[in-house]
Amino acid sequence: MRRRAYLASAAAALAGCTTGYRGEGPDDAAPGTPAPSPEGEADIVSTGLPVTLCEEAISPGGLRPIVGPAFGQDWSGVDAEDRYGELTDATTVIGLTAGDRARAYPISLVRFHEAVNDELDGPTLVTYCSICRSGMVAERRVDGEATRFAASGLLWRPPGEHTAARIDDDTVFGATDENPDALIRNSGNLVLYDEATESYWSQLLAKAVCGPRTGERLTILPSTVTTWGEWRRDHPGGEVLLPPPASETVARL
Repeated sequence: MRRRAYLASAAAALAGCTTGYRGEGPDDAAPGTPAPSPEGEADIVSTGLPVTLCEEAISPGGLRPIVGPAFGQDWSGVDAEDRYGELTDATTVIGLTAGDRARAYPISLVRFHEAVNDELDGPTLVTYCSICRSGMVAERRVDGEATRFAASGLLWRPPGEHTAARIDDDTVFGATDENPDALIRNSGNLVLYDEATESYWSQLLAKAVCGPRTGERLTILPSTVTTWGEWRRDHPGGEVLLPPPASETVARL
């Protein structure tokens, strides 16, 4: 099986956004805006873009997190939207194991939801940002307590040196639908929020950058990026994430 090779090089930063994301600009006193960050902890936001991130409200648009994941041996007989494509041997998957259990999360599915809230030997969070081509898997805990995460609909580009450090220490990995070895792009990146405190979390940094938990880091879980064909050969009894409606999603946590 190919183990994801983490690379310290990142492409030049790109500004951008996709359907479901808001542009820059504060939204004063809007519902869903995170509480003020602890004094002295919000400085990192001012070194990225936009510097107004902590002033902006949660606006997920069509980004619906998976909160009730369902799994099967493959996608045979699954009734799903065309946008998810087909599960083939060439499909890139994020693979997790816990004891004798093995699960695969196709990037072609996760990319449309950006956050999968699972339970695999503990509360598990699987994330993917198609703009940065970045994945991150962690415990879905805040201040030691299990909670759920979702895409806020906002984007924030971390300082390049911070992203490079997180690539070096295997916090995040690069991949696309068709390439398990794609490089990460340090661009406008997925900003998650947690249900418990509505703090904002940078996916590339796996760290809260706005709100009550600012400065807290997520605990990263080991993962593998490979193809469905390779994963299935190495884990013949494993499961694969099924697309909605088999897997449950919500509009807002």
